[in-house]
This record gives sequence, C-alpha cells and structure tokens, in this order.
Amino acid sequence: MPETASYFIKSEAPSTVPSIESLSELLPQQKQELNEFIARDDIVGLSKRYQVARFIEDKMVNFNYEGLNYSTSQAWQQRAGNCMALAMLTYGVAKHLDVRAVFQVVHSAPLLTHISNDLIVTSDHVRTFLYETDAGGVYLNGSEFTVIDYFPDSNDRTGGVVSEHEFIAMFYRNLAADALLAGELTYAYTLLEKGLSLAPRYVPLINMMAVVHRRVAEHQIADAYYQYGLQFESNSLSLLSNYQYSLSEQGKALEADAVLQQLLQLENHSPYGWYSMGIEALTLQHYSAAETYFKKFINNSPYYHQAYYELAKAQNALGKYVSAEKTIQQALSLTSMGESQQKYLAKLNWLKQSTKQEVVE
Repeated sequence: MPETASYFIKSEAPSTVPSIESLSELLPQQKQELNEFIARDDIVGLSKRYQVARFIEDKMVNFNYEGLNYSTSQAWQQRAGNCMALAMLTYGVAKHLDVRAVFQVVHSAPLLTHISNDLIVTSDHVRTFLYETDAGGVYLNGSEFTVIDYFPDSNDRTGGVVSEHEFIAMFYRNLAADALLAGELTYAYTLLEKGLSLAPRYVPLINMMAVVHRRVAEHQIADAYYQYGLQFESNSLSLLSNYQYSLSEQGKALEADAVLQQLLQLENHSPYGWYSMGIEALTLQHYSAAETYFKKFINNSPYYHQAYYELAKAQNALGKYVSAEKTIQQALSLTSMGESQQKYLAKLNWLKQSTKQEVVE
C-alpha cells in the first residue's frame, strides 16, 4: 500500500465516520418489529431465509428509491435509499436472523449520477443470495438459496461474488464518493482508509484513494496508488483512464500516451466503463479517443441509444459529418422516448445542414 500524503496525516480525522458495526445494526425498536413480523402466523413456519426475503419484500412496498447511501437502520426508518442501502438493509436483517447473505455485483446499463469538471460518478448495484447455512465462500454450490435482486433488468450482466468484507468496503466507497462530491477530501480519505482496511485489494477504493491524493496535488502518491491497483486488475478502465489523465496533467506526454495505447487495445468484460470514459474524453475534447470508446461500448451494448448520440457528437467534432448523421439515425431507431427523439431529430437536421455546408465549402 502506498504511503499517505502529509496533508491527510496532519488533518484531524472526522468524528462522523460510521463504524463497521453501525452500518448493519438494528435499533431496539426495529429488532422488536422484526421479531413480531416473523412471529406472524403466515411467516413463523417459513425457513429463516424466506422470512428475510418476505420481510424485505414488505419493506420495499412504497420504498423511495433515492440515490442515498443509508445504513440498515436509516433505510428502515426512512423507507428509502439506493440499491446498496437495500442490500445493507437485507444484510442487517439477515444477520439478526442468523441467515448468511452473499452478494454478487450486477453490471447494468450505465446510469450517470453526476458529471462536473473532471469527475464522473456512475452507479452499479448488487443482488443478494440468502442461505440457511454457511455456503463455503461461494454461491450456487448445491446449497438451497433465495435470490433478492432489487433492480432487475433484462440487459443486466452478472459479475463476481464479493466477500462480506468487500461488500462493506463497497458501502464505504459509496460514502466516500458522496464526500468527494461535496469537496470534503479529508472525510473521503478517512472513509476510503476504513474501506481499504477491510479490502486492501478492492480496486474502486484504490482508484478513489488516488483521486483524493491528486486533488491535494500529491501526484506522485496518486500515481503510486494507480500502479498499486494495476497489480490486482491490470485491465481496469477506471485506473488506466485516471492514471493517463494524471500523467497528462503532469506533462508526462510519453508515459500518458503509452497508457492511452494500452487503454485503446483493451477489451473489457463489462462494457459500461467505455461509456464513462467516452463522456470524459468528450469533456476533455479528446474526440478521437471518445469515438473509439463509444464504438467499443456500442459493440458490446448496441441497445443503449444515448451512446449513439454521444458518439455522433465526437464524430461531428472530428468533421465526420456523414458518419455522425448515420449514428444519429441509429439512435432514432432505438429510442422510444418522445423527448429524446425530439432532441435527436433536431440534431439530425443540424448535422444535415453541416454536411451541406461542408460540401459547398
């Protein structure tokens, strides 16, 4: 693990960092409510994992799906939160009823939750497998289980199973992202440090730790974190993309170009990172790279119409007006949303005019 910048060592650690135990802890009145629920005539005879599933199903009625990272007790009280909050609620209830919860990452169509300057935040989610007994560290091993998928979609792609420690580390990652967006770098650092104490090889945490160091101008330490993370995931889009950005920012053109070429040659099992990188490249006016990234994404996920619109913007900036027009037409054929269709039609008309002007000139 790379060293820590003196900026964070000298800073006073925030007192509001939640403990590991508090994330899944139930309040006394919540324990009572849960015990009363499983004592109901229609619930008491069910296996424990079904009792957990039925309780979560009950709590999800009129649940407000806000993008908020609530702990178990908070999600219960507010009846709101994002996917990780629902997973944490499931985890807390399962722990109380002595049911083992195993989590699996699910790669969904990209949902951009925030874009500002050089920071892009995307959401992912997990689903939960509930077991009566210890599953031996894996799922689907012959044991009986119940699956809870909070936001199922036919286009989802399942990823790897994560350990209990890694799941909690993911939650600290989410909290750190909130702090980073709020500009609270020391708080973000403290949360990331907590997460890395649980999962020192979890690449998203390593990537964010590099980001917070770069934001306090500790480029050498930030780059050390990128290199540290690449030991565990050499084809990580976020690590390579951010590392390339950091090197470019420092004027290390040759090193940055070498990382960029490595990026362009990658084929990734989850295509959604390409979309985020394409957005970032557009923001930085790296239009050729943006075109490449969006094409890689579309090759894997041809159903996502927004990507065609972004690709057309890159092609238009490169002077490829005919290609941009064809790309917009593809977007039109895919979208069924009235507002988006109007936007694409307006863009298509503008591109047609650009094409005519190009021919005349």
